[in-house]
Amino acid sequence: MRLALVSCMALLVALPAIPAGAQVQTNALPAGFTAADFAGLVFSPEQTVLGKDNFNVTKWTAGVSWAIATAPGAPGDYFYWYRVEAKSFVLPGDSIARTTLNLDTAFVKSVASVVQFGQFEGGGAPAPLSLVAASVDPNKLSWDKTPLGDGLFATEVSYLWVVSAQPTNQWVSLQLINGGVGTARVPAPSNPIPEPLSMVLTGLGLAAISRLRRG
Repeated sequence: MRLALVSCMALLVALPAIPAGAQVQTNALPAGFTAADFAGLVFSPEQTVLGKDNFNVTKWTAGVSWAIATAPGAPGDYFYWYRVEAKSFVLPGDSIARTTLNLDTAFVKSVASVVQFGQFEGGGAPAPLSLVAASVDPNKLSWDKTPLGDGLFATEVSYLWVVSAQPTNQWVSLQLINGGVGTARVPAPSNPIPEPLSMVLTGLGLAAISRLRRG
């Protein structure tokens, strides 16, 4: 009985260490998105990303492209895909250790309190993985190197994905980090287009403010 109590207490202590909204699914396609859907993705032209340190010295180069898709198996969902390829590093054996998408995470879909974001690598090839979906806060999603110390090494590719019910998008920053920081501009889910009534109310509010200022 005492052993069971100690075990329960240890579990309670460990629980707060789990990031809120952490995504536990790794190296998999999002629900409702098939291998055929993945094969049909059309990515944007690649952006070259330079990882620069505090002295503006380039430590690595990478390429980033993106695609937005729907799937017959997931009506109402929009899939935002980000292809990240590590190109070269100044230091041998270095890798990209973290990728952060800076967006309002309220527009990312949740299922049973689990935020729907993840990654797909090497056609679903087994370990070692490079990046895994890690943590969520109101303004960003993060993918980190695995606990075994892996990362995205030169010539390796990781496909990061985010699911949303929003078809509209905004341009945000996708940051790649390790020994330097590089930034790409990519689309991400955002506010839907305002309804006509909301637009009318907004117009009335602006008109009222204008009258007050003139008065």
